[in-house]
Order: sequence, then structure tokens, then C-alpha cells
Amino acid sequence: MEKLLKLTNKSEFLKFLDAVSKINDQGVILDIKDNKISALVSSLDSTLILHTNFDIDCDLETTLNIPDVKKLKHVLDTIEKDEVELVINNNNIQYKGTDVKFKYHLYEEGFITKPNINLDKISKFKYDVEFELDKGNLQRIFKGCGFAHETNKIYFYTEDGKLMAELTDRSRHNTDNFTLSIDEASFNLEAVPLNLDNLRLLSSIDEKFDVRVNTEFGVVVFDIQNNGIKLKYIISALTQ
Repeated sequence: MEKLLKLTNKSEFLKFLDAVSKINDQGVILDIKDNKISALVSSLDSTLILHTNFDIDCDLETTLNIPDVKKLKHVLDTIEKDEVELVINNNNIQYKGTDVKFKYHLYEEGFITKPNINLDKISKFKYDVEFELDKGNLQRIFKGCGFAHETNKIYFYTEDGKLMAELTDRSRHNTDNFTLSIDEASFNLEAVPLNLDNLRLLSSIDEKFDVRVNTEFGVVVFDIQNNGIKLKYIISALTQ
């Protein structure tokens, strides 16, 4: 009996794959069980980790070792239908459409390893501060990069009852800076520096991120969820 992966919303699944490929597109494990497809990937320097789930209406349970996520995304994009059935064979994914047919080969079990991270431990962290960051403010921050281009750091902090984002490098002298007031803040937050490139990799599938900060371990979590896709970005803070 064939194993079938049924996708009722291919367009949203492509967004899921796109979010994964931005972090790591070479060698990714997709776990399929409990009506979800999940992935855990990290950036090359391990300062950014993404744990993501995609809801499916399918009781298949298997593991797919994907050699190239972008390649899979591109071939799925050639299918014009949004409801898709993929055949899962021992070493490949196959599509048998009337207009498009393909066979995408997989890596063998054990060829790819997942990032070494304890998600349960992170979920139990006490978060000192929580706030929202919307897509509009992110876009304004990135516009400021054209001015403060000498740095690749962004600092989040509070000042005079407001949440601020600053592009600068406090470890260097005479560095131009760009500061943006994001929102009113009823909490206090000492400056938390992040790698700006990591922020560029966040996929805005909705209008806002829920942001949580653990100051003890220097961890910032960005959560976003929409249309059956849940993305949890875990970013390690930099030194000042």
C-alpha cells in the first residue's frame, strides 16, 4: 500500500518550506506525525534556530530526509493545483499528476543530523519581557540599515516608557546609529543586542511576532503563527 502525503493547501506548504530554506536549505529532516510536518534547523553559526510546524489533514507517520529544500519547493510550485497527493517511497517523493510528474530522491536515514538543542528546556525558560513586533516596524528598521550600514547589530531596550530598536555597535567608537521607537512599554528592558542578519531571516507569514526575552541566558524567541504554520525562532543574544 502506498504512503500518501496529502496537502490540502500547497500554497501554505510552500511558505513553510520557504521559511525553512532561509535558515538552512541543504540537508533538512521533516518529521511527519500527529497531523503535522515539523522541522528543526539552525543557521551556520548556530545563533539562530527555527522550530516549525505545518498542520496537515493526514495521519501519515514518517521521516523525510530532504537534500535540498529549495529544489523541492521549486518543483512543487510547478503544480497548479492547491490540493496535492505525494507518494512517499523508500528513497523518494513522487508526484503522478496528469500534467506534471516528478520523482525527488531523498537521503538515507542517518545522513542528516538535527541541531543539538533541547526544546523542552527552552520552553520552560522564564521570560522576563514579552512584547509584539509587527512587520511594519521591521521594514522601518531595515530601511534604517541604509544609513547605519557600518553595523550588523540591533539593540532592543526600553527608554522613557517606550520600547526602542537601535542600529549601532556599542563596542566601537564613532559608529553612526539609527533609533526607532516601536511602542509604549510597561516593562524595563536593558539593551539586548542581536545579529541583524538573523532578523532578516524571519519569515513574516503574519502581521506581527510575539517576542519573549530571557535575560539570564541571553535568548530571544520570536513566535508567529498563521494558516496552520507555526514558526518559533530562537536567537542567541550577542555581547554588547
